[in-house]
Amino acid sequence: MRFWTTVSAMFVIYCGGPYGIEEVVVQSGPTLAIFGLLFMAVFWGIPGILQNGELVSSIPMEGGIYQWYKKSWGRYWGFQLGWLEWLTWMFDAALYPTLLAEYFVIFIWPDAPFIFSYGLTISVIWLSVILNIRGVNLVGPLFNILYWFQIIPIIIFIYYGLGMIDLSIYSTLHLPPETDLQTAIVFALIFGLWNFSGYNGLASAADEIEDIETNYPKALIITLIVSVFAYVIPLMIGIAVDPNWAQWDEAQLNLVALVLGGTAFAWWFSIAAQTSNFGLINGEMMLMSHLLKAISDDGHLPKSISTIDEKNGTPLGALITQGIVLSIMTMGMNFVDLLVIGTWISIPLYIIGFFVFISLRYSKPDLPRPFKVSGGLIFPWITVIIPTIIALFIFIYTPNHYLMEAIPVLLSGFVIYWLWNRFNS
Repeated sequence: MRFWTTVSAMFVIYCGGPYGIEEVVVQSGPTLAIFGLLFMAVFWGIPGILQNGELVSSIPMEGGIYQWYKKSWGRYWGFQLGWLEWLTWMFDAALYPTLLAEYFVIFIWPDAPFIFSYGLTISVIWLSVILNIRGVNLVGPLFNILYWFQIIPIIIFIYYGLGMIDLSIYSTLHLPPETDLQTAIVFALIFGLWNFSGYNGLASAADEIEDIETNYPKALIITLIVSVFAYVIPLMIGIAVDPNWAQWDEAQLNLVALVLGGTAFAWWFSIAAQTSNFGLINGEMMLMSHLLKAISDDGHLPKSISTIDEKNGTPLGALITQGIVLSIMTMGMNFVDLLVIGTWISIPLYIIGFFVFISLRYSKPDLPRPFKVSGGLIFPWITVIIPTIIALFIFIYTPNHYLMEAIPVLLSGFVIYWLWNRFNS
């Protein structure tokens, strides 16, 4: 992928537009929703870009962050952390076929039975598997098309609604009914973390990106700037147009688009939302398959997962494995469950990733770094300490019932490693 194709891929994978972000208003209220996104863009998104830009430029290998873990902490912990990274992306990827089904059902067939929406979810998952088997020559141009198809209705949405934004709304918190301040803050941070995370993901497909050492960091910076505008301004417009915030659902901006631009624009906005979710799962399916294949190549998983499609050179075994796992996950979990559990299991991984960035500065000071965070060792430590405090706050104060569901997932790598080694021996 060339530079602008990489930018398009990053927008599609890391942002995709404001579609599905509406739930943060329901969980946190409008004021904390907006300020939470802005806060996380600065104190979570920017440190993530700086760290991952440096790591990608210094270790541009297929498998991305798994290779960074292995190079820093050895094979065993490389597997544990690489496995957890893959699971985190799986929970994130499971959100998007679910959201696509939600948008379709709410806007077109509100009374559709579960079997219909689940059938649509499964169709999206396996269509994504098939497209990714065809390879980056097909998926790369698809990212360019999806980028413009998603960004143009957002621009029109902002054009119609910018003058309606009411800043006086944000003079008070407007907490949701039966929600305390601490819980509202936690959910605002969780949604911000979801929307400004994962910047190491596309590094798993390092072999697919042209001049990755310099293109990747620059593309990340552009993506973050565009993402802030794509999330915050449409959400502020939606809050002004439809003040019944406590009753919003995951597709509320569709109805706002109907008010702003009429039926034709609402249809376009709805289709753009669906292509956004389709683009997100396609991009994540691609990067996850490279990560899973890299783990399997090292002998930690069955060899069948490393199977390559002979015609296209794509990770066939990993893609099929992911399709099966996503099909099972989306059957039994809703959007908020997937988001919160995925975020919770990712937090220890984020903290470890921060210190991998720092540990490589000490253990391999002579490693080539075409993109390097300046400021000696003081500023790099700042980019680690601030997001670590945020991550620990979310980790400690996430509602307990989500933690109990996430603990078995968090420990699954240790079980799989033990079982696989017993089986081999």
